[in-house]
Amino acid sequence: MGKKGDKKNFLKFCTRTIVIVTVLACFASIIATQASLAEKREELHQLEIKTEEIKSQNEEYQNLFNDDQINEYKEKLAIENMNYAYPNEIRFYDTSRN
Repeated sequence: MGKKGDKKNFLKFCTRTIVIVTVLACFASIIATQASLAEKREELHQLEIKTEEIKSQNEEYQNLFNDDQINEYKEKLAIENMNYAYPNEIRFYDTSRN
């Protein structure tokens, strides 16, 4: 009877160990999932903010195009971003910093 009792005790020990390891693995998985979920929610929030900014910018562009202000907008871009000037316009640049 001693051998059967030893086998039962060993099986109980193995079963308990397996159950404990499984429960710990489940808790670890839940914690990792919650951390990932929080990270994804923050990422979603940042994307929603960026979407709102782009929608606002898009509305501004739509207003420019709808109000026939496209020529004024092109002129502004040419002067500010591309350094274009009118043929009779004189521009002075500070070259002492170069």
